[in-house]
Amino acid sequence: MITSCTYLQQGGILSRGFAEEHRLRQSAQPTDELDRKYGIWNTIFVPHVDIHDRQGQTKAPNLFGPVLFVLDLDVLLRLPPGTEVRVTKRSPAYWYDTEPDSARWFQGVEEVAQNLSANDLHRMLALHIPAGKLDFPKRRARIILDDPQRQVPSGANAYTHAEARLREAAAHGKIEVSIERRKCQMGCICASKYAAWSTPMVDFYFG
Repeated sequence: MITSCTYLQQGGILSRGFAEEHRLRQSAQPTDELDRKYGIWNTIFVPHVDIHDRQGQTKAPNLFGPVLFVLDLDVLLRLPPGTEVRVTKRSPAYWYDTEPDSARWFQGVEEVAQNLSANDLHRMLALHIPAGKLDFPKRRARIILDDPQRQVPSGANAYTHAEARLREAAAHGKIEVSIERRKCQMGCICASKYAAWSTPMVDFYFG
């Protein structure tokens, strides 16, 4: 929630480095040190699939967060000049110090076309934008928000509380935001997963 609200306040998706440099609020991620180590701290990673609703595997909460920003594919046609677009072969969380660059990144468009599929959770777009920020097109943002059917510590419904925070942040950033309650597909186990979360964990993700 903290990071998502910062995006809305700032009018776009930010790299970790941009947020740090401008002293903006963002939640810590377990891959932060690896991002610094491998020189991708200023890169914006964009999964090409909805991780919560992933195909062929267990459908469950996305541990990167319950707020999904949905971007139209043609956003790639309007990237700022000087942007470098790459595609990972697997998540940087699983990179090794001694491996070559070709083991981490696809080396060309043909290789991407031959190997990327809808089931590839760890293969994602990596946008190195000179400014460190991907603006929301036409200052509009579409969000799909999980409903954990839990309460935050104040006693408020977690979904309602999170939605209100996102709308407040969007108003601050003058962003027209559309927020949809996630409709889970058959086989999704997010309800049982969220039910088992501790109150502090619910507060971290939705508070």
